[in-house]
Amino acid sequence: MKIEFNPLNLFGKGLATGRKEERSGFEELFVGFLKEVNDDQLKAREVERKLAKGEVKNLEEAVLTIEKADLSLRLLVEIRNKALESYQEIMRMQV
Repeated sequence: MKIEFNPLNLFGKGLATGRKEERSGFEELFVGFLKEVNDDQLKAREVERKLAKGEVKNLEEAVLTIEKADLSLRLLVEIRNKALESYQEIMRMQV
């Protein structure tokens, strides 16, 4: 039995799309990461709402959820910044 491991499929598992063509590795990875960041942001928003209403039973878990969302968003912004810098560097190259 052959077992294949593709690290590019770690983020995009279970991603349902209407497209029939196969996605590239980077696109699948990036879309999966965007979905995870969005989910983290939605969970943090829900925790903040519960915190404001006084419905939170475990404050440590609430803070952890909010911090996780913050870190994932910061990582996404840094990835975007690096991609933009790379694009700008490529555009400055002389052919």
